[in-house]
Amino acid sequence: MIYIGHFSFKCPDRGQEADGCHGYFTCVVEADSVEKAADKFQRLLRRLRKTSTVFDELKSVDLDSCIEIRSIRKNGFLAYFEEIRGEYLGAISTELVGMRANSDVSSYHLVKTESTEDADTSVSEPFLIFDE
Repeated sequence: MIYIGHFSFKCPDRGQEADGCHGYFTCVVEADSVEKAADKFQRLLRRLRKTSTVFDELKSVDLDSCIEIRSIRKNGFLAYFEEIRGEYLGAISTELVGMRANSDVSSYHLVKTESTEDADTSVSEPFLIFDE
């Protein structure tokens, strides 16, 4: 079965520089049980900690949700939702950390952009705007 793990983390405080950081990420593994999936998630995160810089500042991560996928409905499903309250202070995001080109997984950025008068800038449009 396929398991999707949704994780969260907090960076340690950086003293006078900032108040630390926090973030979220998702991993996917294939396993025979949720226990084996948890083991694979741990091994994956340890490997990524050694082979990339994405987890350099982290002391720990929390598994917020583990979803077991036995089949996927024709119309899909919402796998995870999180609402964050408070001021948006910016973020860094990336995907498919540790994956090589031509692997079994691809990443797509489906973002519409609209050019502005300045040729070096563009304004990103939402993927979807809900009707009221």
